[in-house]
Amino acid sequence: MKNIGIVYFSGTGNTKFVANNIKRELEIYNKQVNLINIEKGNINLKEYDSIIIGGPVYLDRYPEILIKYMEENLKGFTGKCMLFSTQASDKEAIAFQHCIHRVPFLNITYTMFIPMPNNFYNFMFKRSSKEEENQLLLESISLIKSGVKDFLEGILKTYPKKNINEKIIDLVYHIVYPHYVNYVTKKITIEKDKCINCKMCEMRCPVQSIRIDDKVTFKKNCLLCQRCMSSCPRDAFSYNGKSFIQYNPDFNTFKTIK
Repeated sequence: MKNIGIVYFSGTGNTKFVANNIKRELEIYNKQVNLINIEKGNINLKEYDSIIIGGPVYLDRYPEILIKYMEENLKGFTGKCMLFSTQASDKEAIAFQHCIHRVPFLNITYTMFIPMPNNFYNFMFKRSSKEEENQLLLESISLIKSGVKDFLEGILKTYPKKNINEKIIDLVYHIVYPHYVNYVTKKITIEKDKCINCKMCEMRCPVQSIRIDDKVTFKKNCLLCQRCMSSCPRDAFSYNGKSFIQYNPDFNTFKTIK
């Protein structure tokens, strides 16, 4: 029996949490499952009957690092696929439509949107309370259970490859997003009395964007995933003059039960 592969990218842990719980849920059905973090290796397509692909949503789309991985590593796979997304929203974005348009060679039969706690609160939006965080994590387990069941039973839930809203968002994305990244990263600083120059932020950046010298700088390819700042062992980052509050939900408390 071939395996099911779960391919994912996770910035600060939301998508990793969901991927792990999808794996646990599939194992309840006696499926053999492998987790594939796109930053740590390629995938042997011959090992899998089905592939589940997931990532966070940044401005209505998956991060480019995940899309490119799919384009470069999943071409030629003919089994059925599921897409899942994590986002601090009560309404799914059009990331699925954009992805389906970019990777039309994949047989995507099911999509699953998982609302998650807001991890972007240092830059904008209100921070989720601990109660709200826990409620969203708990609800995600129920969504995962029903989504995995539907996928295994062959229920179809997908989107057309072409969508006018996706084209509009694509245009806005290419015009606005680079400027927004530059706007945000210019306001990120290091508190020198806290920084121990461990370079953990540089080592953990998925696209090698951040550099720490006398000050912090970012390349244009920054994803705004915030992993660098959430990885700092001394909480040395600030945004717009205020100390960066690291994202740290109680992921270990909420797991599917085998």
